[in-house]
Amino acid sequence: MKNILSYKITLTICAVLLILTGLMMHIDPAHVAGSEFPNAQGADNIYHVIGSLLFLIASIVFFAGRVEDTKSQQLLLNGCVLGFAIMFITAGFMTVTQVGNLGVATTELAILTALCLYKRVTH
Repeated sequence: MKNILSYKITLTICAVLLILTGLMMHIDPAHVAGSEFPNAQGADNIYHVIGSLLFLIASIVFFAGRVEDTKSQQLLLNGCVLGFAIMFITAGFMTVTQVGNLGVATTELAILTALCLYKRVTH
């Protein structure tokens, strides 16, 4: 049986979910801020999310920039697993401590972490 979940498909799923989330944040930022941080008094809460997002980008760039051979996709998945896991932990912690209402983001990040980890471990 042919492996349907290739590296390309895995990374495409990750990219599409991130693009849709990013578009939603750009199209209606007031709704996103109001629904996820209803009790926010300042911009302090968003810095945690932005920090974990920057960590995601940095980890992907770090792992992707260090390869020139056929293992590049595996190393890119390492960056995705690490970055998505950090973002999942951050969003989950903020939801559990009721700093923000990030249930959807926590679920999305858990799925992306599991998807990338599954693909990395099974291939």
